Parts: sequence; structure tokens; C-alpha cells
Amino acid sequence: MSQQSVEKKSVPWLLMGLGLLIPFLIIGILFLAAKSDAKNKKQYEQQRIEMEKRIAEKEAANSDKK
Repeated sequence: MSQQSVEKKSVPWLLMGLGLLIPFLIIGILFLAAKSDAKNKKQYEQQRIEMEKRIAEKEAANSDKK
């Protein structure tokens, strides 16, 4: 009978531990996603600026030819 009570007590501790661990993991994943998103946004903005420069150069070259 004492073994059953010990097993029953370990389950709530496990659930409480998971209940505390899961929110921290979710918050950590959210921070990583936000950091990655900021990095990608900066990279896409840089690529957009480079493409605008290329387009402007091509338009300038085409207007010079005419």
C-alpha cells in the first residue's frame, strides 16, 4: 500500500514540472522565432534595396541608349 501512495505522489510532481517547463519552452521558441524574423527582415530589406539600385541602373542605361 505504501508503494501505491509513493507512485501516486510522483505523478503530480511530474505534471507540475511539465506545467512549469512547457511555458518556458514556448517562450524560448517565441524569442528564437522573433530573432530569426528580425534577421530575415533585415536581409530582405537589403535585397530589396539592391534590386531597386539594379533596376534604376538598367532604366538609366536604357534611357541613355534612346
